[in-house]
Amino acid sequence: MLNNSVNTNAGALIGQRFLRANSNEIVGVQNRVSSGLRVNSVTDDASTYAVAAGLRADIKSYTAISASLQAAKVLGTVAVQAGETVSKRLEDIKAKIVQLADESLSSASRATYGADLASMVTEVNNYLQSGALYNGSNLLGTGSASANVLVVANIDASAFTLRAQSVSDLVVTSITSASDAQSRLGDLATFKAALDTGLANLGADLKRLDSQVEFIKQTEETVRIGLGALVDADMAKETAELQSLQVRQQLGVQAMGIANQAPQTLVSLLRG
Repeated sequence: MLNNSVNTNAGALIGQRFLRANSNEIVGVQNRVSSGLRVNSVTDDASTYAVAAGLRADIKSYTAISASLQAAKVLGTVAVQAGETVSKRLEDIKAKIVQLADESLSSASRATYGADLASMVTEVNNYLQSGALYNGSNLLGTGSASANVLVVANIDASAFTLRAQSVSDLVVTSITSASDAQSRLGDLATFKAALDTGLANLGADLKRLDSQVEFIKQTEETVRIGLGALVDADMAKETAELQSLQVRQQLGVQAMGIANQAPQTLVSLLRG
């Protein structure tokens, strides 16, 4: 039981204590509502904040890996598209070789067909060397740009390898007879076999790359969900809590008013 005193208003002091605690709770709830986070700093929950910091670092790493994998996918796709274009052009080259197998051709016609064939061969080799080149790397043709490409595939720094196929340039020498044409068709078949093998290998690498891209994406989404479960605020709960605290604050203010009237009551006794 509190003593009546004009020197110490115990009721007001107790009311101040509860109002101060209530105000601190309101500030905390308002911070959670405004940020959307239950754990926004180390003072909220040190251990959870530390775990969340690690998860955020992983998420940034997954984002960087996704960008790296996408760049590698573009590199492989450019090489495949160049190879597919070359493969279609080989049909025209084969037809031209067959035309040149005709020994009854006039010199002028043979020269025209030969120039046309040479132009197509040059076009094919340009696709191998330039058309398949992307960002300084060539996964299809030969040359200084032809080399395996290592791509970081996961946050443990493990690497994914895009294999360089090193398909040599097509060489078709002059054709003056049916036997020459048969020999050139054999060379063309050898080149096409190497090209088909290269395209098959690139296709397999791109398929693995697509699987890794999807795996990284799903893993990042899972980590984000886990991070949210750790630090995100329950907005419905926090809103209800804020309303409750505001009502308690109003009641506390009223209680303070009542407590502050007590000394006045004692003064009135002296008047009596």
